[in-house]
Parts: sequence; structure tokens; C-alpha cells
Amino acid sequence: MAVIIDDKVKAAVEAVLKRGNDAIIRRKGDSIIVLEEKRKIVYSPSSNRG
Repeated sequence: MAVIIDDKVKAAVEAVLKRGNDAIIRRKGDSIIVLEEKRKIVYSPSSNRG
């Protein structure tokens, strides 16, 4: 089943990608959902290594 992506979906995906996050496109029934996935990496070095 092919889903046609319209201009609103393209604009939403481009906005998410412009912010540097990942865009996830899912289909729900006859509509399309665009999710923005934002991950934050937190690194704290261990002082016990050495």
C-alpha cells in the first residue's frame, strides 16, 4: 500500500531535520504521523579508572 506524502508532511520532516533531530514517519489508519526523536547523550567520566 503506497502512501502519498503531501507538502505538510514534507515541511514537518524538513523542520525536524533542520533542528538536527531524527524524524520518524508512521502511518495510523489513513493518516500520517511525524514524530521528532531527540536524544541527549550525557557523559560523566568515572574517577575510579586509572
